[in-house]
Amino acid sequence: MTDISSLRSEIDKVDEQILSLLSLRFKLVKEVGKLKRKDGKPLTDKSREEEVVEKWVARSRSLGIPESFIRSILPLFFSYSKMLELNPDEKRRVVIIGYGGMSRSLTSLLSLVGHEVVITGRNLSKASSLASEFRAVTMKMNEAIKWGEIIIITIPPDPIESGFIDETFPIMKEKTVMDITSSKARVFTYLERKSIEHSFRFVSTHPLFGPFLFPVGEKIAIMRSRTSGDIDDLVSFWSKAGLSPVLTDPETHEKAMSIVQVLVHFYMMGMDESIREASSIMGINPNLFETTNFREISKSLERVRSLSSVILEIQSNNPYAEEIREISINALKKVHEELLSDKKMNR
Repeated sequence: MTDISSLRSEIDKVDEQILSLLSLRFKLVKEVGKLKRKDGKPLTDKSREEEVVEKWVARSRSLGIPESFIRSILPLFFSYSKMLELNPDEKRRVVIIGYGGMSRSLTSLLSLVGHEVVITGRNLSKASSLASEFRAVTMKMNEAIKWGEIIIITIPPDPIESGFIDETFPIMKEKTVMDITSSKARVFTYLERKSIEHSFRFVSTHPLFGPFLFPVGEKIAIMRSRTSGDIDDLVSFWSKAGLSPVLTDPETHEKAMSIVQVLVHFYMMGMDESIREASSIMGINPNLFETTNFREISKSLERVRSLSSVILEIQSNNPYAEEIREISINALKKVHEELLSDKKMNR
């Protein structure tokens, strides 16, 4: 009779084989990355990812491996594979002003691919704490801006417009300056005007993802200003850092964000409140009966709650927010009326 220790010994041998094959797979991925860069191909290849998923799922079924397990691990494979493919030819001196969640996300990405990154802001203790997590350093704000080539402003719109960094604008002369604000209605015009006054190059951006580490494969919106000039170098900068640039203009961006951010967040905030009220009125804990969909939605609602200050800022600053919320309410009423109509017809 086989004992536990011998079975565990066999498992250890299998684990060694798995790790060896993973190492080989990652080496092959690096070679793929070199060829992609040589041929100018994008980092993310959705058709290839779908092909791999289909193959793995089909093979897992024949081997009796749960499909849910395969679908849960493959996104990790794709994410780490993309990270291994990153290797920009030119290393840049990047200064990040701010030390919040999105600063951390961008620092993780830009440090990963080998750029020199400096974190700065009014609170050097917070800047140093963030820098210590990655291959980054901290400098006083004026010193950092003098040193850097690319300046990324990650602070919210109100501090920007209230003059938080006004004293640094003269030092930004001939530098490339980017903001990452979710709404461009106010900040874009302000920074564009400052770029004209102080002769720096302003290109507005918006990372289309949340504050998580190593956002490889995600999108970033890029908007030209009157001082941007040719932005091919910045498209390349972000592409080689693992992001997919989306070129747009401030007006189109605001309209798009009113749908993908304002509308979605509005519904999710309403859903969160509805679940709380319904649970109280019904006198039950819905988590005891959660379906797969409810569980996934609950996770999304939790993320929304954790980003409440950012979401309220977006709701406040997007110029189409009020209009899009009205559209959302009318759409819900329409769905409600259709459901009542179907109920009557089925009686």
